[in-house]
Amino acid sequence: MKRLVTILAIGCIAAMSLTSCLSDDDDNNQGLTKDQISMCMTELRGDYSGKMVYLAKNPQNIYDTQDTIDISWSVTADTLLVFKSFPANIVAEQIYDTELKEALMEANPTKDLKCEIGFTYLDDNVEFLLAPIKVDYPVLYKDITRTLSVYFWFSATSFGYKSRKTGIMEGQLVMASAVLDNDESTNLIGTSPSSYANIPMMFSTSLIAAESR
Repeated sequence: MKRLVTILAIGCIAAMSLTSCLSDDDDNNQGLTKDQISMCMTELRGDYSGKMVYLAKNPQNIYDTQDTIDISWSVTADTLLVFKSFPANIVAEQIYDTELKEALMEANPTKDLKCEIGFTYLDDNVEFLLAPIKVDYPVLYKDITRTLSVYFWFSATSFGYKSRKTGIMEGQLVMASAVLDNDESTNLIGTSPSSYANIPMMFSTSLIAAESR
């Protein structure tokens, strides 16, 4: 886990540079043409697999605050990036209600996490913003089956890129809130029920090769 996280942290420096690219004034960032958008879609469309790094406390080591999972995703013809069978235990790690956290961890339901794509830049990389769509998980909580809805930040916060030279794709999602039964007044992740959280998770295809080092 430690080596993978270190490698991904280095790799995601390139992805994090997207936010600065989006503020540049060069001609390439004044909006893509229809032909360029079509090229971006052609470059991205397909199936991918790799690793996702997310925040997770290790009770045996207080300095170990991250974990990794295998993850797969696809980019479809309708301009969606879909993380397949996105596991609820990634969300559960962030929840401060102990009973709900344990219930999610035990059941660990999975749902596809769909993200709308907006292309922003085309050069050596195809760069894009992600707008994750709310994902709902069923959870048995206090003897009642409830719905936990998870929301993510979008625009310059959730984004990614694919190298046209190496084929590597990586980026990040940022979790904002998790609520029960559409009660948006109570956020079950972060520092308090009344505030939104900023919980990043990073994904990369390059970690498949790195794992064996």
